[in-house]
Amino acid sequence: MPTLNNPAPVDVWGDGEETGSDDDEEEDDNGDNNDDGSSRNENDIDLDNVEKFIRNVYNDGYDIDFDIALCFDRNVTLPGRPNQASYNKPENWRQRNRIGLEKVKRQLLTCIDSMTHNAHFNLDLNHISIGQNQQFMNNEEPIVWHEPIVDRYWDVLEAEIDRMKQLDNVTTDIRKIQIMNVEMKKDRLAALVAIFRSGRATNSRIFVNFHNANICADGIISLSELVDVSSELQIFHLHHNRIDNMESARCLSRSLKSHIRIDQLHLTHCDLGSNPEILFVVLQSDVEYINLENNNIDSLGAVKIAEYLESDPPIEELCLAYNKLNDDDAILISQALKRNTELYHINLVSNNISSIGVKAVLTCVFDSSSLNAISESNHTLGGMDMFLKGNNEISDRLQDCIDRMLELDRRTQKILLALRDKDSLLQYLANVPVELIPDVLAFFHGHVVDEHQQEHLNILYSTMRWWNMPTLYSYHSCVKLDTKRKRDDSHCLVGVPK
Repeated sequence: MPTLNNPAPVDVWGDGEETGSDDDEEEDDNGDNNDDGSSRNENDIDLDNVEKFIRNVYNDGYDIDFDIALCFDRNVTLPGRPNQASYNKPENWRQRNRIGLEKVKRQLLTCIDSMTHNAHFNLDLNHISIGQNQQFMNNEEPIVWHEPIVDRYWDVLEAEIDRMKQLDNVTTDIRKIQIMNVEMKKDRLAALVAIFRSGRATNSRIFVNFHNANICADGIISLSELVDVSSELQIFHLHHNRIDNMESARCLSRSLKSHIRIDQLHLTHCDLGSNPEILFVVLQSDVEYINLENNNIDSLGAVKIAEYLESDPPIEELCLAYNKLNDDDAILISQALKRNTELYHINLVSNNISSIGVKAVLTCVFDSSSLNAISESNHTLGGMDMFLKGNNEISDRLQDCIDRMLELDRRTQKILLALRDKDSLLQYLANVPVELIPDVLAFFHGHVVDEHQQEHLNILYSTMRWWNMPTLYSYHSCVKLDTKRKRDDSHCLVGVPK
């Protein structure tokens, strides 16, 4: 386990004096022996590092590192992607479209040939792969615009699919549909979907990807019908296509929500942030994994996202990377996540979030303000991407700390971590009726999982007996103040009677 380069841990989560020397911290990080000479196992070392990370986060020990890493992440250049399909055609678009158009013709002929000789094939039209910048080298358009000349190829393909469906003992099996950077006119798309709706055994598609195909409004409705007739569909991509019509958004959301197999919905570069109401409708498709990268989602969208998450929907993973969310939005999402028990992973990489927002989101899984707050934190979230891994050393280290923190997936485990030293216990239990302390410690005793925690708990129990022994036995009404056991005032907290 790498050594964390942090300030020494403090006495309490929110405030306090530093304890221990740098040498002591280094010894703990390297996994040396305990005070009693016993060696700690790997889980103990990891727990120590998690404790140091949490303590320092709540004492502003990571603010500078957070802001540096976030600045690096926001400046990362994304892989080259084609422009939004709705961009204006240049004056000479037909001449520039010629190269891509010939490529689409050849690919359609390949599909027709495959269909003739084999009922099992993929409908794959691909002009320029994601991440390539070929359009700048060979004078091509980033999208192949539809021209009537290709209609005859589509007609032949659809007729061949229909013919194969009519043959005895032959089933038409299209496992994948992938249309990338090729414009699909709404009439052409509707005709294709109509072919799939009729006949038998044409619903085995598990993957559908329409990327930068200039699909909108009526085209989205046709895709909703495609989802309806694709009973085996598991993954649905709709990148670089504007969803700017409420009726089409509702149709798509209803189809996805009622589908029994779809578990991934990818809607990047769809400009959903420009209409928060449409964004909210899309979220209500309730697919297990929803990817909303690069959608210009800002504070108005964040309100809808928080409202959706607070309703505790069945979504398990949500990606909001590369949007325009700020610290206030992070706080809003964090508050919603405290009331969510379904989401397992959230990605907030490369937004307009600072260390304030990062700490706010971390608070949703470990709110150290009180034991009740820790208990009421989110104990379901197991993944939280705040920094871009592989970008720089600082981002990698901080994200690794967050990953290890989220391994504390049980309420009791988090509380036990908070009570790992005497001063933390005095802080958290200062206002608890001292008569209840034996019951509290007995509860924790029943959840101790290793000898290292047992040792800490024994120390804590002794501390509580020493802290206010006369009150524990309040039925001795004759106890005088001058008979109380003296306490070391150096360990008293503000507000605790001496």
